[in-house]
Amino acid sequence: MTSPVSAVQQSDVPPGGTAFGALLRSLRRAARLTLEELSEASGVSVRALGDLERGRSRGPQRRTVEALAAALRLDAEQGGRLRRLAEAGRDRGGPPVSPYLLRTVPDFTGRRQELADLEALATGTRTRAAVLFGPGGQGKTTLAAEAVRRLAGAFPDGSVCVQLHGMSDSPLPASEALVLLLTALGHPADRIPVDPVAREAVYRAVLAGRRTLVVLDDAADETQTRPLLPDAEGSFVLITSRRPLAGLEGVRRIRLGGLSGGESTRLLERILGAPRTDGQLEAITRLTELCGHLPLALRIVGNRLSSRPNWTPAHLVSQLADEGRRLSGLVAGDLAVRGALALSYGQLTPSHRLLLRRLSLVPGHDTGPGLAAVLTGEDPLTTEDSLHLLVDRGLLEETAPGRYALHDLVRLFTRERLEDEEEAAPPVHLRMADWLLRSAATAGRLFEAPGAPEPWPGEPAPFTPGSAEEAEEWLTAERSNWAGALPLMFAAGRHQEILHASRSLYWFSDRWCQWPEWRTLFSHGARSAAALGDRAAEAHQLNCLAWAHSVGACRYEEAEHLARQALESASETGDLDQQAWAWAYISGACMGQGRPSEAAESAARATRLFETTGDSTGRAVSQRVLGTALRGSGRAEEALALHRALLGTRPGDVPGLTEFVAALLRCETAKDLLALERWSEAAQAFRAVGTPSAHAGIDRLRAHTSLGLATALEHCGDPAGAREHYALARALFTSFGDTASVAEAAAGVERTRE
Repeated sequence: MTSPVSAVQQSDVPPGGTAFGALLRSLRRAARLTLEELSEASGVSVRALGDLERGRSRGPQRRTVEALAAALRLDAEQGGRLRRLAEAGRDRGGPPVSPYLLRTVPDFTGRRQELADLEALATGTRTRAAVLFGPGGQGKTTLAAEAVRRLAGAFPDGSVCVQLHGMSDSPLPASEALVLLLTALGHPADRIPVDPVAREAVYRAVLAGRRTLVVLDDAADETQTRPLLPDAEGSFVLITSRRPLAGLEGVRRIRLGGLSGGESTRLLERILGAPRTDGQLEAITRLTELCGHLPLALRIVGNRLSSRPNWTPAHLVSQLADEGRRLSGLVAGDLAVRGALALSYGQLTPSHRLLLRRLSLVPGHDTGPGLAAVLTGEDPLTTEDSLHLLVDRGLLEETAPGRYALHDLVRLFTRERLEDEEEAAPPVHLRMADWLLRSAATAGRLFEAPGAPEPWPGEPAPFTPGSAEEAEEWLTAERSNWAGALPLMFAAGRHQEILHASRSLYWFSDRWCQWPEWRTLFSHGARSAAALGDRAAEAHQLNCLAWAHSVGACRYEEAEHLARQALESASETGDLDQQAWAWAYISGACMGQGRPSEAAESAARATRLFETTGDSTGRAVSQRVLGTALRGSGRAEEALALHRALLGTRPGDVPGLTEFVAALLRCETAKDLLALERWSEAAQAFRAVGTPSAHAGIDRLRAHTSLGLATALEHCGDPAGAREHYALARALFTSFGDTASVAEAAAGVERTRE
């Protein structure tokens, strides 16, 4: 066995040739030339050629290399490789060297799980190769170098590395990579076969008798790497690539994403040192966010600050905060995020570049194939195939099955490309926005009560769900997108379409009352109604907006203000129904602000108006609020009687609400018993509330039920049970941002610990 070879820790190669000599001999044989014939064609003596091929002469002069390239009729790619190896031989001045060196960095940070996985794979007996893949800038090569350093003890025959130049215009062919690897492994240059298949067999035979770690850095595709894989136990191949190389058999794949927030912060701290980062945690954290936790971007930021001693992290934050300047700011010497992204972008076909550019128009975080197809005009199946390809190329992330997102920095890059390469962005914007609102309105109609608006006039709906479940799934997945379409439609003066979508989604909104998108929808609805001069529609939209602020966000002051605006508009038009809803929302807002007497008066007004209009749903809502206000005013017996009476009635004709409203009333009844200090009855009533699964408000209901049950159990002498439910209530109220209830639950947890 030949002596160990390590491309990281030592540069010596066993006698028998150099990479330049092996490549020259391979090219000569491929051209079917003898030494004498090549000598005659190039003007280089036979003896000099022999010395070059045997490695006795490692770095020929440039004119010699040019003469050889011309005589062998090499293309630009082959000639370039021959020149690079000759330059490497001239520069090193020592013994023959391995083809490529991986450089470790002293401030390597993170990737603990990936390193553990690689160690388990490399030291196991089943898997003989692993692919580290991910977008450009994730630090794949740096991680590979660290893995080689840590695994040195597991591979007594050393490590060899070859740069495959997969992202260049001329990736290294597998046949030439085999020459470099065999040379580095100490195989005699004059015994490397010309035939690629035979060369591959020799390579595997050499590896079969060793425990060597082979690193194939920057692989282009499966064709380039498959001939370089081992087929026996002992040696292990680690491949880095921007693609998962899904066609390779018997390999494990490890995808690299961004660093965690803590890892990103530690990396910057290690690059800069304590004197530059002490007391700068907020600015450092913000820098990691602006970098999208991309290792390359973090390295650039750290290097920029290191080279500017007078700059503070906060100063660089101010520069990078501007999205239009961010990519230009993420440059340090020859390191540039834009350049790394441009390499991947440049290798795409025109149609894939078009899709990638236009994905930057999507207003939300991610999207599905349907919306992506609208952006390009392709059919959804073709578009889905293209999305998968972009994921494989590391330019797109699949956040969930069928959902695709751009990394923040990729979005900025593709937005630049869109502005530079296209002039038709505004029509695409509107086509996308129109499709989104039409689809949202169509899906929302499946949840509407009688009297809902007619379908969208004009063209058939672009998206037609087959069921309420499918509609809800789409509305949920695309909610940031259809909400993001509203400003685009408003700017284009498409007010009727906005109002139609808002009305169509009116009853669906009650299923997911905490979505912030409702505030966006109803505020644009109110503004569109005002722009059209439709005071009746404005009253309705203002009431909806008041509901979204009160029920969805506990912003009771804003809710009351909006409801009173709605009351004014509805009074001007004589709309009794919207006047009733305005009083109902005023009542709820007053309760939220601790004014139960005013809340009771407003709820009573709403109830009388709903009785006049015959709106049984509104009447049920206002009476429930009236009962709550009565209890808050110290009239718990009246509240209990009212809530129990409501439990025996139908709460209205709104699809999907009957079960949920009944649960709400059972909870209110239990709260009434709690206010009357009927502790055991209250505990029993809270346990009987139930948890209807068909409504998104269930978590808020669970929060109030848990808090009430905890209170009842505490008074019943069960501190352990009370503490459990106080803790659950605290967690739920925290997620809603209900600080007053959080404080009440937290106090209960502390009390029951004593």
